[in-house]
Amino acid sequence: MLKHVQNSLLTFERVVERQRYWRALRDTLTLLFPFALVGAYVSFMNQAIFQRNGFLNHIYYLSHWLPGFKHLATYTTMLNLSINGILAVIAAFSAANFVARSAQRDNLLAGLTAAISFIMLNINYNFFSTQGQPAGSRFLEDNLGTQGIFLALLVGLLTGWLFSHLTRYPHIHQEIETQTHLLARAHANWLPIVAALLVFSAIGYGVSFVSKGGLNGLFYAVFTLPFSNPGASLLAIIGVASLSNLYWLIGIIGPVDFSGNSTTSTVQNLEYALQHGSAWGAPNPVTLHTLFDAFANVGGPGMTLALLIAILWRSRNRNYRTVAKTSALPVLFNINQPLLVGLPIAYSPILAIPFLLAPLASMVITWCALKLQWMPPVVYPVGRTMPGFLTGWLGTGGDWRAFIVSLINIAVATAVYLPFVLLANQVEEEAQADA
Repeated sequence: MLKHVQNSLLTFERVVERQRYWRALRDTLTLLFPFALVGAYVSFMNQAIFQRNGFLNHIYYLSHWLPGFKHLATYTTMLNLSINGILAVIAAFSAANFVARSAQRDNLLAGLTAAISFIMLNINYNFFSTQGQPAGSRFLEDNLGTQGIFLALLVGLLTGWLFSHLTRYPHIHQEIETQTHLLARAHANWLPIVAALLVFSAIGYGVSFVSKGGLNGLFYAVFTLPFSNPGASLLAIIGVASLSNLYWLIGIIGPVDFSGNSTTSTVQNLEYALQHGSAWGAPNPVTLHTLFDAFANVGGPGMTLALLIAILWRSRNRNYRTVAKTSALPVLFNINQPLLVGLPIAYSPILAIPFLLAPLASMVITWCALKLQWMPPVVYPVGRTMPGFLTGWLGTGGDWRAFIVSLINIAVATAVYLPFVLLANQVEEEAQADA
C-alpha cells in the first residue's frame, strides 16, 4: 500500500514537472530564494532585536545600552520594507520571463512588461479621485510584498502567455546587443506589451471602484471569509488552520493573523490566570490560539522547524541542505519564507502533504494533552518573534509539561516530514540526472 502511494506521488510529481507553466512557477520561487533569505534575516533583526518588544531585546535589554539603537531600528525597518516590500514585483517579472523563454519568446521584455503590469494593477486609483489634497500613497504598497505573490504569479503567467501567443516569431538572443536589434525586439513585441499593460491597468482601475485595497485586497477579503471563530471544536480548528496553511502553499501569505493575543477567549484566559495566579482551570482551554498558534506553528506555518530537522538529519541532497542551513536562524524565529521558495515547498505536490499533516498531528496531540489535563492551556501573551518551541512553555507561565508537549510535537512532525523529504530528494536526483 505504502509502495503504491509512493509510486503514485512520484509519477504525479514527474508529470507536473513536465508542465511548462508549473515549471515556470517552481523556477520563479527558486529564483526568489536569495531575496527571500536576505529579507528573512533583515526581518529577524528588525523584529527580534531592534524592536522594544523583540524577543532578544527583552533578554539582553539592547535598547537600554546599545548605542544608536533607535537608528538601527529605523534602518532595519527601512531595509525590511525595501527588500520584502517588492518581492511580488520580482515574482511577476520572473514568472513571465520563464514562460516566455520556454516558448522561445523575448523573455526580458515579457518580464519587464509583467513587472510594470503588476505595479499598474496596484496603483491606488483612489489617490487621484479624492477631492482637494490627495491623501495616502500613489501605490498599494502592501500588495507589492509577500502578500502579493499569488497575484504576481498570476500576472506573470498571463503575461508570459500573451507573449507566447501574440508574438509571431521566436526570439533570437545576441551576445552583443545592437540598437537595430533592440528596436527590432520592440517592434516584434509591441502587441503583447500593449495588450498586457491595457488589460491589467483596466482591471486595476475597475476593481478600485469596489475595493480600496485593489484586486489583491479583494482576493484577501474573499480568502478570509471562512475564518470565522471556530470556537472550541477540534474539527473546526483543524479546518481553519489547514485552510490557512493551504493558502501559504499557493502563495497567499498570511491572510489571517493567528497570533491570538487579543481575542476574547485569550483575554478571558489571561484575566483568569492573573486572578488565580495559575493557568490551570482557565475557561477556554481549547481555542485556535492554544492549539494552532502556540503548538502547531513551530518554525512558521507547516511546522517547518520539523522540516528543517528532517533535511539536516537525513537528506543528502546538496540543494536541500544548503537551503536548510542558510534558513535555519529565521526558521527558528518562525520566519519560514526562505524554505517556502527555496526548496520550494510552495507548489510542491510531495512536500505539500506533510506541510498540511504535520500541524494537524501537533494540534491533535496538544488537544489530547489539554483534555487529559496533562498541561495547562497557553494564557500569557508571547511576542511574534518568540522561538516556536518555547511558545507553549512561556505561554503557560513556564510549565515544563507544555515544553515536553512541544518537543513531542516537533518529533512527530519530523517523522511526518521525513519520508516525504526522502521522496522529494529522489525526484530531485532524477531531475539532475536527466539534465
